[in-house]
Amino acid sequence: MSKYINICFLFYTPHPFHKGLADAIGAWDLDILSKKNSPFKRIFLYLKYALNSSSDDILLCEGTFLIPSLFKLLPIKRFKKTIINISADPKLFYIKIKRMNFLERLLHRLAIPNVDLFICIGNMVKDLLKEVYPKAEYIVAYPFIDEERYKYLLNIPVKSEFNHNILFIGNGPDYYYKGLDLLVDAFKIVKKEVKDSELFILGNWSKEIREKFNYEGINFIGFSDIYEYIEKSSLYVHLGRGDTFPVSNLETLLGGMPCIISEYTGTKEIIRELGEDFILPLESRKVAEKIIEYFNLSTDEKIILSLKAKELGKRFKKGIVIEDFIKKWKGWVRYEI
Repeated sequence: MSKYINICFLFYTPHPFHKGLADAIGAWDLDILSKKNSPFKRIFLYLKYALNSSSDDILLCEGTFLIPSLFKLLPIKRFKKTIINISADPKLFYIKIKRMNFLERLLHRLAIPNVDLFICIGNMVKDLLKEVYPKAEYIVAYPFIDEERYKYLLNIPVKSEFNHNILFIGNGPDYYYKGLDLLVDAFKIVKKEVKDSELFILGNWSKEIREKFNYEGINFIGFSDIYEYIEKSSLYVHLGRGDTFPVSNLETLLGGMPCIISEYTGTKEIIRELGEDFILPLESRKVAEKIIEYFNLSTDEKIILSLKAKELGKRFKKGIVIEDFIKKWKGWVRYEI
């Protein structure tokens, strides 16, 4: 272990959870790799920063490790920074299934060995990392639910009445990553048998996506009050392809809503405690069959599942999550602010 002075948070957006981790370790924001900058500008700004900074800096990357890691290959001391990446995107899954083009895969294969530590958001990411680069160092961390939202969701009473409505929360543009196509196909099957079923899709999706997946009973809501739609729905479905650990899944659990997810959605390690049969392969028909099976459960059985869901969601309180993360972080690095 070494002692460091500066921790820089190199973010894309950033996600509130990732910002929470950065704040917890005293990192200062550096937006040179943010999505507002073009790829060329990101390279130029990173070069400028690196040449005017210390090689002792820690770079906490929000999936933004590619440029710093490739610069680390060059024989200049100031480029040899300690790189720690928050792995919470589908990169590793896309490398595994070769969804990236050849050049992207090559660059990532060159860059990944230069990352000193991966903060894997959940065990699925850890397992993917070990497949892609077995020698990688890592710690496993988990996301938290926004504190104000946590309090509200905690106080939502467990349902006593149930309908046939399904909820999904996620943002575009990558519908493949979020499994939106699989969800829509599964819903079409359900709708033929359960006529009053509706699917509410919360999040930011383009007009093209909304038109592509338009179907009777599908409602693209956009950004809206999650509480209203937790109350309007009885089941959450999330069929991610490499979706690491979606906070929306945790929020709906805390709201007392059981969740059906894919085997490539990282929250499977939590949903497994709800029931192994709530984790399904990426097959729309099997998902539809499980949805219909859930709808056919008795009210008492659904109440039991709702209570279990709420207990699982309680684990993701900010204070609990951050305390666990800090313990793991201090086991790997010492630093001064």
